[in-house]
Amino acid sequence: MEHKTGLTKDAGWQFGIRRTVALPLNEVWDYLFSNRGLKLWTEGVDENFSTFKKYSHIRTQWKLKDQTHTASLQIRVIAASKTGKTTIAIHTDQLKDELQREQVKEYWTKVIKDITDEIVKDHNA
Repeated sequence: MEHKTGLTKDAGWQFGIRRTVALPLNEVWDYLFSNRGLKLWTEGVDENFSTFKKYSHIRTQWKLKDQTHTASLQIRVIAASKTGKTTIAIHTDQLKDELQREQVKEYWTKVIKDITDEIVKDHNA
């Protein structure tokens, strides 16, 4: 049986991406949930989070613009204990198919780049 990247045994198609910035966790979290930060990642997000653990993670439903299929979205911020850096991890699952996974990959790759670029720029301003 051929292995397909992103296809799980139980949760269907999924995609995840991580980026690390040289900033403390609380600063990254606070930026993500500031007015500026929210504009970067909340398009299509159900803001009635099923899980909201401050300075840790959120879980909710999300869908790409112009699509009807919703997916599960989780965003985590993870501190590196010795370096003072923080990793932003975005994970989606319950995607419809391989095509939607590719669209989600393209979308969240751009979003996480925008987030990390903007948070570093704001920090250095």
